[in-house]
Amino acid sequence: MIRLNRREILVGSAAVAVAGTPAFAQETDFRSLGLAEPAFTVDAELNIPDLAGKVHQLEDYRGKTVVVSFWATWCPPCRKEMPTLARLGQQLGTDDYAVLAVNIGDRQDKIEAFLGEIEHDGMSILLDNDKEMPAKWFLRGLPVTYIIDPQGKVALGAIGERVWDAPEMVSGIRAVGGTT
Repeated sequence: MIRLNRREILVGSAAVAVAGTPAFAQETDFRSLGLAEPAFTVDAELNIPDLAGKVHQLEDYRGKTVVVSFWATWCPPCRKEMPTLARLGQQLGTDDYAVLAVNIGDRQDKIEAFLGEIEHDGMSILLDNDKEMPAKWFLRGLPVTYIIDPQGKVALGAIGERVWDAPEMVSGIRAVGGTT
């Protein structure tokens, strides 16, 4: 198993990309937003329930730009960025966009207690109780967020906390979806 340090994961390198090891690749126009094109292909799938028990799959969102953010209640940066993800979802609307916040491994009562402390309208909360998503989505820490384009391809990714409702971020995500 190849181990990467945080810089290698964030910036990537040609050797790492060629080896097919998860890393974010070359600099892009989105670098100023802290987003980069993945140097790997994610066979993106979810097939996990939301808080009400409804199972979500990425195929359900085909034709939309989807923000998939992985988080946990024990993660301070995750907790800090969650309200910004909700506001992003509110600003983007649901016609052409979806914001999915995938919790990794917390009990539902812990998640609901945390959500009671923040404004979370604007995003769907999904539960990865079996902790299957880290292997499928190349998660090596939290928070990690991917932007999926309307064709279902992982277009961009980010490791670490972001201010998702910043005007530049909203317009950048709209650009992935082909809207302004």
